[in-house]
Amino acid sequence: MLLLVGMMFFASCEVEFSPNDDWKRIPVVYCLLDQDDDTTFVRLQRCYLGEGNQYHYAAIADSIYYPQDAVTVLMEEWNTWVDNDGQRHRYGDNPRKIYTFDYTTITDKDSGMFYNTVHPVYVCPTGGQLDTTCLYCLKVLDNASGDTIAKGETLLIRGTMTLQQPNNVTLFQFSGASGNKSCDIKWSTLRDARQYQPVVRFYYRDFIVDRTHVPYDTTITPHYIDIPCNVVKSDMTERYCSTKLEQNTFLSRIKQALEGDTCNKNIIDTVDIYIHCATEPLAAYLYATHPVGSINQEPYAYSNIEGGVGVFAARRRHLFFKIGTPLSTVSDYVRQIIELGVGF
Repeated sequence: MLLLVGMMFFASCEVEFSPNDDWKRIPVVYCLLDQDDDTTFVRLQRCYLGEGNQYHYAAIADSIYYPQDAVTVLMEEWNTWVDNDGQRHRYGDNPRKIYTFDYTTITDKDSGMFYNTVHPVYVCPTGGQLDTTCLYCLKVLDNASGDTIAKGETLLIRGTMTLQQPNNVTLFQFSGASGNKSCDIKWSTLRDARQYQPVVRFYYRDFIVDRTHVPYDTTITPHYIDIPCNVVKSDMTERYCSTKLEQNTFLSRIKQALEGDTCNKNIIDTVDIYIHCATEPLAAYLYATHPVGSINQEPYAYSNIEGGVGVFAARRRHLFFKIGTPLSTVSDYVRQIIELGVGF
């Protein structure tokens, strides 16, 4: 996710002016905290505005990236107190802990108009260390002046989630009128989570028998396909959220993923249901950067970075529930998958 500060040109027969102000550094910061991740990453760049072809600047590393020794990236962990509404606020004169991020470079950036041979990422091992009772403050410091040039704050997503539907009594299956069947998915909400998206992980395995040897050699290779459900917004007061996964969507995703695969396959008798969730700032950023679905595709602007642009927020991606599926080969669930004609 890269930001390009574009140039706007206004023409007048009476007044001529340049839209370019004096050059100044504007940090672009992206960081998402997840207490279940082993490592936290910070993507740091800078906006630019100058004379000439902006696409030319975008292709130059020095235009959009800070030199390795130019900045320090750190994150402060602060104690909090809780008000009568259950909201957490920072207190104390000093952070209880400071995390320092190391500079590294990676080479897997997608091609495009921006420089993509290598790009810097700042990393810090945080597995098992983040505290859901604390507030986190991310800072970018200018090494030459010692000034904080960008910062942001976030809380983590708190609480324990339960999956109400489906469960290992009702199983993962589809019900309803023929041609319009769906599976109801319902879960308990978490503190500070504004947006949710269930993802159903369908497991299968290739089952290959090599009959050129006696006894036969059998190779079993496990695989999975992730099938996302609709995004659900929470008003952050209700106890439960829910959505439906349409059977036609489920089956078409599997068929699309396996089209042309000629291996014999077995269906695994469980699925995992992941519930991805995001805090309000991340939900707002995702909404702001998503196309609006009309001819006018201009995105809204959103940032919670003081002194720069970008987002510092929290999410959870590792909450999942293993749910059984019907075992019988004559069940509608198994029959529909077999009828896809992709090797089951």
